[in-house]
Amino acid sequence: MAHAEKRTYDKRARKWRYRGRYKLPNGRWGSVSRDDNGQPFYTERAAEDYAHGLEVDVRRKQFINPRDGRITVGEWAEKWLSSIDVGPLSEKEYRLRLRNQILPEWGSVAVGDLSPTAIAAWEKQLRRRISKNYADGVMSVFRTMLDDAVTEKIRSDNPVATRKSGRRGKYKPKPKDEKVIATPRQVLLIARNGLQMYGLNEYALVLTSAYTGLRIGELAGVHRSQLELSDSGRGARIRAEQQSQYVDGEFTEIPAKYDSGRGLIIPPFLAALLKQLLDSRPTSEWVFTAPKGGRLLRSGDWYSGPWRFMVEGRPERPAKPRVGYRPGVRPVLGVQGLVPHGLRHSHKVWLDEDGHPRVAVEERMGHALQGVEGTYSHTTLPMELKIAETLQSRWEQSLKPVLDWREFGPVPLPDPPVAN
Repeated sequence: MAHAEKRTYDKRARKWRYRGRYKLPNGRWGSVSRDDNGQPFYTERAAEDYAHGLEVDVRRKQFINPRDGRITVGEWAEKWLSSIDVGPLSEKEYRLRLRNQILPEWGSVAVGDLSPTAIAAWEKQLRRRISKNYADGVMSVFRTMLDDAVTEKIRSDNPVATRKSGRRGKYKPKPKDEKVIATPRQVLLIARNGLQMYGLNEYALVLTSAYTGLRIGELAGVHRSQLELSDSGRGARIRAEQQSQYVDGEFTEIPAKYDSGRGLIIPPFLAALLKQLLDSRPTSEWVFTAPKGGRLLRSGDWYSGPWRFMVEGRPERPAKPRVGYRPGVRPVLGVQGLVPHGLRHSHKVWLDEDGHPRVAVEERMGHALQGVEGTYSHTTLPMELKIAETLQSRWEQSLKPVLDWREFGPVPLPDPPVAN
């Protein structure tokens, strides 16, 4: 039965300290000398009552040993990282978020001492100095890590508030969808900019992403053997079975995101374009390559350089020794801020606008329908052929110039010379 014991005399407080004794789930005696707020017990009654509460938790199988909560956030983070099963890039990103944001602030704090109010104040400061998306990612890692701490009974609750929690604060309306969506005509203009600046590979990459909905990483991992460009009645197809990523300094092929490897029907124009691309480099193992023929890598430099130029234009460069002349490229109007992943979003919008069955659309996107609909709905060959037909129609319509609307903006001016 729970009881209290006199321990030491606190000279500063001029009081005796007590500890509570209670039976652990394994039958042994446990002890506790501080309450939930970290304050010592200065009365026998306080220590006994707290120990009695812990024994009640043991009987109800809700017991969390206070000593387990003394593990620091840094120590728990190392154990947690070794237990999760995620892709190499996801694990790398988790480690970066922990190392750069979470551990400098909380690494030495005991998990049991984490306060919801303190974390909320820190999150408020965090969102003032980093972008919203990055802050969301940091808090997501922190929340998930402490969810697992709750599961391991290191503490009883998660102090990191969920986005749907009813925490007090000023009302913030749900932000509107700001995802930039491109029309087939705008995609064609972006691809033509890529053709002019970087060649056939960029032209085909943009169009293939837009007309298949495949991610750039998935396209980078497509081998020549994964193309079926001859139509034998089932349509030409591209198989996306893996994605190519740059992990720990070398190229690695990992399974497609969410294990969504799939074969996709493609419209006739795209099959012809991909055949032209393969014929231009018959010895290449991969369909899409780097500018000099090596493995395709799409890093931050490509997003901030070539991709941005294809969308937003690029000023001309006057002729210089050993550099030469570089013509300017005009921006495509109406898609400012479009990111490469926006091509995938655009593809989904096109399929929805054309009224294709939801099961066929979601399967093409690599998603799984949930519930009864996912159990009883199935994609058929006529559904796939209809998708290829409407995509071909959109392509043919995109070849027609829009005479009553400006498609291009002016060529950007070069940056002024820097004064010495």
